[in-house]
Amino acid sequence: MLRTIAHYAPLASFCVALAACGDDGGESPSSDAGTPRDTADAAVIDDGLTLRSEIAPVTTVPSSDTAVFVPPFEECKDAVEGDEPGQGPGGQVCTNVAISGCTEEGKRFIDYADCDIVRTQRPFSPRPPAGTSDPNDPRLEDEGYLAELAWVTEQVEASGCVCCHDSSNADGKAGIWDIQLGPLWLDSLSDSGLALFIGLADSSVLGAYPKEDNNGFDRMLTGLPTTDTERMQTFLRAEMERRGLSEDEARAVPPFGGPIYANAVAVPKPCENGEGVAEDGTVQWIGGPARYVYVLEEGSKNPGVPPNLDLPEGTLWRLDVLASQPPVASGLEYGTTPDGSFQVFPETGRAPALEEGTTYHIAVLLDVGLPVASCLFTYGEPLGGGAQDAGFADPSACPDSSTFGTTCTEDSMCACEAASFCAIMPGQPEGFCTANECAGDPSVCPADWSCFDLSAVGGPSFCLEP
Repeated sequence: MLRTIAHYAPLASFCVALAACGDDGGESPSSDAGTPRDTADAAVIDDGLTLRSEIAPVTTVPSSDTAVFVPPFEECKDAVEGDEPGQGPGGQVCTNVAISGCTEEGKRFIDYADCDIVRTQRPFSPRPPAGTSDPNDPRLEDEGYLAELAWVTEQVEASGCVCCHDSSNADGKAGIWDIQLGPLWLDSLSDSGLALFIGLADSSVLGAYPKEDNNGFDRMLTGLPTTDTERMQTFLRAEMERRGLSEDEARAVPPFGGPIYANAVAVPKPCENGEGVAEDGTVQWIGGPARYVYVLEEGSKNPGVPPNLDLPEGTLWRLDVLASQPPVASGLEYGTTPDGSFQVFPETGRAPALEEGTTYHIAVLLDVGLPVASCLFTYGEPLGGGAQDAGFADPSACPDSSTFGTTCTEDSMCACEAASFCAIMPGQPEGFCTANECAGDPSVCPADWSCFDLSAVGGPSFCLEP
């Protein structure tokens, strides 16, 4: 039986447990890189290179058979009935359609952005609230407290967080905390979620817009997006004190982001398995087709999530595949744009020539947040050998045709008992042989591979190459 993870959303971060708008700004040559484009309006320059700036954004969710991350884009709409005119052109309301996006203060995100698109950017799974409210809670008689909580609720309503944490627009369900759970909905938030809200737990890897590009919403100092940081922190600190949650305890909460965080801090190692850019310009990797391909300077940060972490400083070339198109296979030519793809960086002209003897970083993503290759190669030198040279704990245990990382379309192609699971990522026709159920036994993974665990959202756990 074919075992695929194609129906699990492409990012295994945790919309079910947290909010993710705003950020610390990050480092990026382009704050809105990564927007996909529709081939119908594609313009191809005379040397055959398709540039990002010349194609129109994908603004609808792909079918479930091609469930991929739909990158952020800005959408401007007329103000809904009852709302004041917007601050955009002609009085329109302009909103970043993204989990990290916020609409104008005092307006509702769900009126101006499509949550179905946003939920492609974080996996969503209904989860019970972390706590419940006491109907006799004295705060219900505190008009000042209720007024401040109403303001916090309004701030949440303006953000993409409502796509997972407002049961009125998520099929009647929400992920842990839910602003529909009465006037004291904050009780549904866990202590770790509160640590994120106030900004004492790190969630920067989840990406964000600078406040000037996000209708004034910011989370430089808070995890929950806000137009008034001091007011938000004052309210949340009082909630910490009410719960007896100390600042030290809040700071001890591990960074949010799961595998996104793990990828952010991973240190790329020398390439093996023939991965890298060959002297003839062929870009090679193992693990199946991909949607994002990078060549970066040595020492660059690993590519993260849009809008501000997906184009690290030091990027020399970045290729994206349209959300509506199939992924590209290994073997493409450096600096070219195969059918269905486009060049994000450089924004104009061709990628810079690689220099012999110089070490570069290749990063290939199955989809946003799902790296399949990230390693260092020296251009002009022979690339590392095949899978038999990968340095697995016991390479002789599997024949070369079916070992870890071998391309597959079904489990039967993974004949090796140790790597008998064919993991197929969202929207891809092929996957790679690996071991599953590693959450209970991480030792089933080869050396340096990590256990990619989707069990929290009803998916499998399997070994993923760094």
